[in-house]
Amino acid sequence: MSHHEGRVPGPLIVALPLVLILTGCSTPDTEAGAEPEATTPYVSAFWVEREVRVRTLERMFTEGDSDVVIANTGPTRELLFDAGVVHEEGDGYRVELDTDTWDTSLNLNRIDGALGSAMRQNEVTWCGDAVEAEDFVEDYMDEFWETLDTFDAYEASVIDYVDCGTGRV
Repeated sequence: MSHHEGRVPGPLIVALPLVLILTGCSTPDTEAGAEPEATTPYVSAFWVEREVRVRTLERMFTEGDSDVVIANTGPTRELLFDAGVVHEEGDGYRVELDTDTWDTSLNLNRIDGALGSAMRQNEVTWCGDAVEAEDFVEDYMDEFWETLDTFDAYEASVIDYVDCGTGRV
């Protein structure tokens, strides 16, 4: 039997009491009677960009000829129809703003790509000089990404921006 068997190494003797003291001093996040802190859901850049693109596409349909907007979108337009993002309605088209109803089994990244394609092939014409819609989206993202904390705040900001406002609501 070694003379070290059964002995606790010196550094462990010092570290163990420190760990016990530190863990003994910490308090749980919620003490009896205390309210837990509410956590704000994370808003991703992809969600914000998608919101700007969808609201911009919706406005394109109301401001101009939705047939022309769809024709300009190119081959990815079929994905927008298949996913339920765009619907034929009467003599034009409409955008489904409730993303929970979209068929995201088609892959949300592909849907985002199709929305991006629609933005690159069309212009925002209702806020002054015509500008490529993707530049319009990028301008919003450059100005507002990471400046707001909630989905509702971004949604209100995007709606204001797409309606030619400042986006600061």
